[in-house]
Amino acid sequence: MIALTQVLFKYSLINMYLENFSLNSFQFIIYLLALLLVVAGGYIINDIYDIETDKINRKENQIVGNSICSKSAFNFYYLLNSLAFLFGFYIAFSIGKTAFGFIFIFFAFSLWRYSKQHKTSFAIGNFQVGFLTALSILNLILFDLVPIGINNENGSLIISKIIIFYAGFSFLTTLIREIVKDIEDLEGDQKINAKTLAITYGLKKSKNIVLALTTVTIFCITYFQYFQYSVISTQFEYEISIWGVNDISIIYTLLLQGLFLFFIYKSFKAINKEDFHFLSILSKIIMLVGILSIPVFTFLHQN
Repeated sequence: MIALTQVLFKYSLINMYLENFSLNSFQFIIYLLALLLVVAGGYIINDIYDIETDKINRKENQIVGNSICSKSAFNFYYLLNSLAFLFGFYIAFSIGKTAFGFIFIFFAFSLWRYSKQHKTSFAIGNFQVGFLTALSILNLILFDLVPIGINNENGSLIISKIIIFYAGFSFLTTLIREIVKDIEDLEGDQKINAKTLAITYGLKKSKNIVLALTTVTIFCITYFQYFQYSVISTQFEYEISIWGVNDISIIYTLLLQGLFLFFIYKSFKAINKEDFHFLSILSKIIMLVGILSIPVFTFLHQN
């Protein structure tokens, strides 16, 4: 999902509309490898610290402590992070922003801290994952647009605003999914005396928080729909074309809203682990539909 998001922003938005950008195709591959390696390392360290809870929550899918021992997992973790730092600092140096390499160290430290402590704490872990997901998107602005200078003249400012909007969307949908996963993993988390939001507030209140966050996301999309409608319904002296504003784009956005409404409906009815597992999968589908709007809107705008 992270790789798809980065590739679509790069080749369906930045490269498509800007004459100048910082990362060429080779540099972008190295940048993307650094990002994916540090995230993969985060998954490994998370599984290492989750051995006991995964015996309850994900016994059939458990790898660390089953197929791979903890020592081997730690070795993989150190290897992936070392490669991520190497690639990250290389690409930061190559664009003249060496200090940006520390962002990958920040990613690795935050993912370790999340797995070690924050995952089982009240709400902090949920917000941390949402923030890191959004940061992974904003990271592309830092590496590809900041070095050339963000301004109105070269069009990079409006591209940055679009990316920031999607980063906000990713933050909210990831936060929603993290809370849903906490509810799904309630039994295993209770065994290790975790203090997650689901354990602290209980099922009903946790569901209400999920519904509230989903409603906020819907209102944010509604604001964009209002912009779409305002442009479509306005008579201009000259014909204009705006990215994401046409009849098919409006229908696509309505489809996304429909998925969110279906998510709310299923949330109201969710009562057991299987129901919340379905909501977790549905949230992934919503993320994917949201991300795929990037090439769809670009294609419609270009044609």
